[in-house]
Amino acid sequence: MNKIILALLISLSLLNPVSAEAMDLDIDQAIKLALKNNVQMQNAKEDLLKAKAQRKEAFSSALPVVSAFGQVSHSFAIGAQPLSFPVPFGVIDATGNPVPLMDRFGNPVPFIGADGIAVPGQNLQMTGIQMVPLEIAFGSDNTMVYGLSLTQPLFEGRVIAAIRGANVYGDLASSAVNVTRLAVIENTKKAFYGVLLADRMVSVMQNSLEVMNRNLANVTALYGQGKIAEFDVIRADVQVANQTSMVSNARKMRELAYAGLKRSCGLDSEQEIVTQGKLRTEIENDLVLDELERKLLSNQPLLSQMDANVRLMKENILMVKAEFMPSIALTGSYQEMKSYNDAGFDDANFNESSSLAVGVNMPIFNGFGSTARVQKAKADHRKSEYQQHDIKQNLLLELNNIYLSIQESARKVEAGLKGVKQAHKGVDMAQSLFQQGMASQLQVLDAQNASDQADLGLYQAYYEYNSARASLARALGEE
Repeated sequence: MNKIILALLISLSLLNPVSAEAMDLDIDQAIKLALKNNVQMQNAKEDLLKAKAQRKEAFSSALPVVSAFGQVSHSFAIGAQPLSFPVPFGVIDATGNPVPLMDRFGNPVPFIGADGIAVPGQNLQMTGIQMVPLEIAFGSDNTMVYGLSLTQPLFEGRVIAAIRGANVYGDLASSAVNVTRLAVIENTKKAFYGVLLADRMVSVMQNSLEVMNRNLANVTALYGQGKIAEFDVIRADVQVANQTSMVSNARKMRELAYAGLKRSCGLDSEQEIVTQGKLRTEIENDLVLDELERKLLSNQPLLSQMDANVRLMKENILMVKAEFMPSIALTGSYQEMKSYNDAGFDDANFNESSSLAVGVNMPIFNGFGSTARVQKAKADHRKSEYQQHDIKQNLLLELNNIYLSIQESARKVEAGLKGVKQAHKGVDMAQSLFQQGMASQLQVLDAQNASDQADLGLYQAYYEYNSARASLARALGEE
């Protein structure tokens, strides 16, 4: 019996659960606290907020980007640009005399004055072109410019795919929150039932210890009267010592069970709690497995999460395929610029300029990188479908196991109720016969042991039944 009780208490302490005045806590309050404070629940909510932010980020890629800019620059030295200008010069002959310009009749062309009358004795000279090298500095000492720039995507395949993917990711995160919520509720229920069981076990074992102490007192008195052997006294004394040790261990395991419940509820470890509730409950035997399976397939959020994951992997394929598509964007700018020399700011004016353009970028070849990424995305999509099918089958198998556990624990409860009644009756009869000298002290201890086993077995059966019902609620997507 000792090994069974120790194993049971240790299993309670290992439940996954998740200060100061004592807090009265029933199961509904425990669930409410867990949904508010449990770390897993808080992480799931943060993931949902991230998904909403990611959706906004994806939509922002399709909106225009407007930027303002401004700049003031000063040139400490302006570089000169070498140039050559054509300059006409008069043509001279071999003797150095100018060559007159002749008309078609071979006569010198007279020079026409400002009044339109030929100037006597002055004729036009024949000219030629010569290149004169110069160095000219362009620019001003200072330049000031400010303006606005605009970029608006008109078509971008990856942006469209990102928006679709962000919407699906939001559905996935919402389903994940529901999955976590149901798991937190299930674990909190089991932790609460574990505390109730631990309390009952300590109570039963403490009562058994009190019975053993009374029995030891009776045996000692009978030994003093010479009615029984010393061996019976030694046996009763050893039984009390063993039971005392078991009570101490039970109390230790109860502390661990309470610590697990506090952790699940997000309470401080120093917070004292007083549980309000009982393990005994009405046993329901009207469950139909086919109906439970239909309800699971329609309500289980984990299936919705896996469906969203499959859709997300499909959107990922489209996002990679978008690398083969062109991108079209509208760009525009408006600016005001002023160039001025030192001490000439007031004399210069701002000059306005603006532009608008449509750009097209068409990918042609990138070394087959996009093709490889499409193949990888398709493989991930197939894997998500396999995973979805596998999880569906696992959920149905788990449901069948939970269903059988409920049926089995219900039968244990029914048998336990009968066993407890008979065991208590047996203890009373054994003690009565022992007082009359018709039974041995060993028979009394055996009867008490059987009674303890019956009590603990009944409460264990109720714990198993309630835990299985908690698992069933989670499997069906119910709280």
